[in-house]
Amino acid sequence: MSYKSSKYNLFIERKREVISFNTLRNIIAKCDIETKEILENETFNKLPPDLLNKMISEGIIVNKELNELNIIKLTRMMYYGQLLHYLSIGLTLVMTYSCNLRCPYCYEGDIKSKGGLLTREKIETILTFASAHAQGDKKPTISVSFYGGEPLLNWKGCEYTLQRLEEMKENKEIRDYSAGFVTNGTLINEDIVDAINNYNVYSMQITLDGPKEIHDKRRIKSNGEGTFDQIIENIKLLNRRIANKNFHLALRINVDKTNYKKIPELLDFLKDEGLGGIPISYGIVRGNLPYCSSNCGVYFSGSDLQKYLPYLWKEAYRRGFEVWTRPNLRFIYCGYDNPFGYVIDPELKVYPCWEMVGIEDYQIGEIQKDGTMKITPFYYDAKSRDPTEYDECKNCKLLPVCMGGCAMESIRKNGHPNGPGCDINKYIWKEGLKFYLMKKYPNLFSKETLIENLGRVPNRDEQTKNRIMFNT
Repeated sequence: MSYKSSKYNLFIERKREVISFNTLRNIIAKCDIETKEILENETFNKLPPDLLNKMISEGIIVNKELNELNIIKLTRMMYYGQLLHYLSIGLTLVMTYSCNLRCPYCYEGDIKSKGGLLTREKIETILTFASAHAQGDKKPTISVSFYGGEPLLNWKGCEYTLQRLEEMKENKEIRDYSAGFVTNGTLINEDIVDAINNYNVYSMQITLDGPKEIHDKRRIKSNGEGTFDQIIENIKLLNRRIANKNFHLALRINVDKTNYKKIPELLDFLKDEGLGGIPISYGIVRGNLPYCSSNCGVYFSGSDLQKYLPYLWKEAYRRGFEVWTRPNLRFIYCGYDNPFGYVIDPELKVYPCWEMVGIEDYQIGEIQKDGTMKITPFYYDAKSRDPTEYDECKNCKLLPVCMGGCAMESIRKNGHPNGPGCDINKYIWKEGLKFYLMKKYPNLFSKETLIENLGRVPNRDEQTKNRIMFNT
């Protein structure tokens, strides 16, 4: 039998050692320069038989007749089949277009002026639409993300939705439900905390833009007032009062060229305030069409990310914050690709992506009063998006961890959504993987390298002992 190296092998060289990463099999292994050269040149006769067999079993070396792209196609088909089997309905509810803040980079731009609310009547219509996905006795599972605008401006609508979902579960109209919030964090109060404790609310994401002096210039109210102190107090309220063990609070820290140097100051503040245990992520502020204008020069380019993101990871990690940087295998990119993923606005218009709300060209349907959806031609364009058909994606080693990227990014790049929308993985996979490896396998690196890149040496409970070795 003839063999070839997997198309999805990637390598990171470090002196005489090499880290190999197969994006399709999601395998990380250590090898030496000689083994790397054997894999690249496909001179497999130089490998000891036991090592050759090990690499074949792990998918590092594959049958020469194998088209690995077909593995991805089949895996995606199976994943879609699973979504259909379990009837997993994803609803992103734009509770209102209105927002109490005036962030200068907001991609929703002027559509915030549309206002509107998802009323009880409209929520009932949406839930009728969602529950109608049932197939005979098989009931759907509904996941709701409350979005805006600022969703908590319509708290009564959020609360009513949670109440109705709980009732529908008890009445066996649906199999189960879960809910999460994407909020600016300014309107959180005791009533909202009680709802999180009483219902199946699993997540809340709150955004900060830096320490107080920076944040209060960017995330401002309509009267120009800052919001930092108010948000911090609300985060403390959540930290203090939440009893729901399934609930996860996460902080998104928006970064661009104007504020990244101040992020360590914010991290120190959060830690000093007893908030160091909350997971953080960095939100890359982008120039979003059609709202990007004269301030687009402040955004990070792909090459910028290779320099600045590792710095930001280091500053977070050395202070004890949880950061995740490892590229992971995925079957779809996001809810855009989910056949049961819907973003629904206060007018009951439906979009495939929350970055597309309010843009008529990207509307996929409209919920009717009887709970049916009148679809548009773009519905078929959106829900049939397939990166395995795009030449750039078909030939990319990162396809298994990117899966075509962001449809909105494709619009920026290609002028349409049905093309590659490469996300930050394209630019920082190597940096992200190295950062992960230094945390989990610090014995592979010198103490000086760890301190230089991580800011500290990982604790024993952070390390992973198991790893695959491919040395000749």
